[in-house]
Amino acid sequence: MRVICITQARMGSSRLPGKVLTLIAGQPMLEYHIERVAQSSLIDTHIIATSDQQSDQAIADYCQTKQLTCFRGDEQDVLARFYQAAMSVKAKDDDIIIRLTGDCPLICPELIDQAIRKHQAGDLDQYTHVSLTYFPRGFDVEVFSMASLKRAYHQAHSQAQREHVTLYLYSQSAAKIVPIETGQTSWSAFRLCVDEIDDLRLVQQLIDLLGEGWLTAGPEKICNLLIEHPRLADINKHVAQRIAH
Repeated sequence: MRVICITQARMGSSRLPGKVLTLIAGQPMLEYHIERVAQSSLIDTHIIATSDQQSDQAIADYCQTKQLTCFRGDEQDVLARFYQAAMSVKAKDDDIIIRLTGDCPLICPELIDQAIRKHQAGDLDQYTHVSLTYFPRGFDVEVFSMASLKRAYHQAHSQAQREHVTLYLYSQSAAKIVPIETGQTSWSAFRLCVDEIDDLRLVQQLIDLLGEGWLTAGPEKICNLLIEHPRLADINKHVAQRIAH
């Protein structure tokens, strides 16, 4: 059984074009994400899944420069791109798949590993995720089996289900949903993903505040910094999250 992590990344954000390669302290935002994912002790393979559009050539070039595994697929059918990315490394039904997004530069390896362990202890059909009732958006982690991903790929038909990789998995009436809920409910008010310029401003200032400890800072340290510096959390509190539907 392998643990395969797939990060979706695209340059074509409507609200903040090119955001994943925007520089923060001289380093592309995606690089922060990749370096923190690399701190996970359980991931065997990490793939950056981008589109086959010319606009995303910069991501492919970046991955080649950094010797990262990159898969390019359909821009609109993200579920197909995700499934084919897993198939490109010969994923088997019992392999564990992790879905991340490249606009989360402070993704927490501690939570990734916790979600993997929770999934390994459960059912093959289980959908395990970091609960956003307890953790900030930007710490999002979704874990499921390759068998579940294959089922979604073949059975999901609506535009929303093809655009949002896991919508089919967690919206089924018989879905076995297992959340990670060990954080604090107050943390859910924070927003650490990057969709708009104010999200980027917050992350830039937070990384600056973390200093050399940005790489290994866990969820508690990051959230406590936001509690101690409420002006930071105020920067992007007005940003609305788009919901899959």
